[in-house]
Amino acid sequence: MKVRWTALICCAVILFVPIVAEAKSIIKIGNDVTLEEGQQADMILVVGGQVTVYGLVEKNVVAVGGSIILASRAVVYGDVICVGGVISRGSGADVYGDLMEINASSLAASISSILQGDMEGWSLMLHVISLCFFAIILIIALILTLLIPRSLALVAHAIEQHKIKSFVWGWLVTLAIVPFFMLLAISIIGIFLMPLAFTALLLASIVGFIAVGAILGNLVMVSIFRGYKKSLLKETMVGVSLLWLAGWIPYLGMVIKVVAITTGMGGVFLVLSKRRIAH
Repeated sequence: MKVRWTALICCAVILFVPIVAEAKSIIKIGNDVTLEEGQQADMILVVGGQVTVYGLVEKNVVAVGGSIILASRAVVYGDVICVGGVISRGSGADVYGDLMEINASSLAASISSILQGDMEGWSLMLHVISLCFFAIILIIALILTLLIPRSLALVAHAIEQHKIKSFVWGWLVTLAIVPFFMLLAISIIGIFLMPLAFTALLLASIVGFIAVGAILGNLVMVSIFRGYKKSLLKETMVGVSLLWLAGWIPYLGMVIKVVAITTGMGGVFLVLSKRRIAH
């Protein structure tokens, strides 16, 4: 029962229902969202749907795989970001942040701007790089679930059984990163080992993050689908995507990502330490 309630809370926060506080954050997948005149939202994030704004948005409006329509009386105090669609802005719409379209035409214009030495083109490219990094994480997750599912499941199980311990391990590893690399830098052998150590650390953080995603995906899938048959591939894809979407939530999104990466990395080192002891 506890697991089911946890999954429902995760879904509510990340996916399906608006979060109500002083203002609400609206996060939807596969549905259009319309903010009527007189209504107010803290943030709007939609994947696979269109966003239409007549009212007031305190922070950002983001659409992935859909367009954004800003009516003449719309007010947005943050940025308006559209990936794979277009932004239609009414003549009286007020946007205090940046408007950014990420599509084929805007990418071509951005590349041309960068080649001409214009710094404004880099803003769009940084967002594209972020999306590409997410795509790489999904590809790595796919490879892990297909080639070494037992190892990924082992890390996920360790995190699930020892959540606090995994977070503490991850926090300690994070604190030790700078001193560790400083020690490597003072010796000739250490200098040659630095790229290997950095790669190992990066892989540990990515694998751990994906394992946390698998745990989240399992909670969501079990909660939503009755009689759900366990599938590590589905759970991992869903969970990693949810963690990425959660990262768009102002302030809270960054906390979620940091906790996920820290706990995941701790889970990896926890599994490695147990294997050494076993041998």
